[in-house]
Amino acid sequence: MVKILYTYLFIFVTALAVYGQGAEEKILTHHKADDRYGSYSPDGKQIIFESNREGNWDIYVMNADGSNQERLTTRDSDDRRPDWHPDGTKIVFESNRGGKNGLYELVLENLNISHLDIKGLDGEPVFPRYSPDGKRIAFSSKRSDEESSIVIVDRSGIIVTRLADYGFRSFYPRWSADGESLLFFSRHETDNTDDEIYSIGVDGSSKKRLTHWPRHNFCPAWSTDGSRIAYVVSMEEIRPEIYVMDADGKNRQRITYNEDGDTLPDWSADNRKLLITGYRNGNFEICELNISLK
Repeated sequence: MVKILYTYLFIFVTALAVYGQGAEEKILTHHKADDRYGSYSPDGKQIIFESNREGNWDIYVMNADGSNQERLTTRDSDDRRPDWHPDGTKIVFESNRGGKNGLYELVLENLNISHLDIKGLDGEPVFPRYSPDGKRIAFSSKRSDEESSIVIVDRSGIIVTRLADYGFRSFYPRWSADGESLLFFSRHETDNTDDEIYSIGVDGSSKKRLTHWPRHNFCPAWSTDGSRIAYVVSMEEIRPEIYVMDADGKNRQRITYNEDGDTLPDWSADNRKLLITGYRNGNFEICELNISLK
């Protein structure tokens, strides 16, 4: 009993310490529908996200303070998981508008959309991300919920590299700032029982496991200076919360303490804020955290 009380006291004090460092939350979307998967534009002035407020998933953009929310895609298909091009003029997203999942690019100036034809792909592309120079796109090639790999293609859709093809699920690639490495999460060393976070060189070298905790660790995101990684951990009853660790997997800190959970972190350019998807008031919202880390 004393041990249990001590554990809860430790969690409470840790929560006060973290929030005392400035993890203040602001809800940006305030909509009765689900708003998810937000990310800052390269100049920090806008945020793209996905929402099902019109009955299916579409891509939206808003100002960084949550104002001027605008719908960018208007098809009956599900358009999801957008990512900014480094020059801020276009986005890549996944969509089933062609009858099966594919990757598409949208030019923000005129809303023109083009399909990225990927040659020789053996799965459905999900979670696309531009490389820091904008010349490549990394994504997960999903063969099933239990099996996927990481693929890198050039801008013409030619496969450059296949990574993390272990026969288990490997999802959510995120580029390092220098474009030499990727983060992802996988179950290949846990017999498909829990997700762990890894880094790997884009040539397949230097793979390193960064988390060793028998809970799901997923959705990693490098800070812009490469020194930290924000990620998600499933907590009691699978409630997800945001953690931050050093790039080598050390100095793990819990950032959020919410009954309904938080996920999908994305760093601001100055590394002082995180965009997250939080479950608030009965639906998912895009929220912004002001953080100060030890």
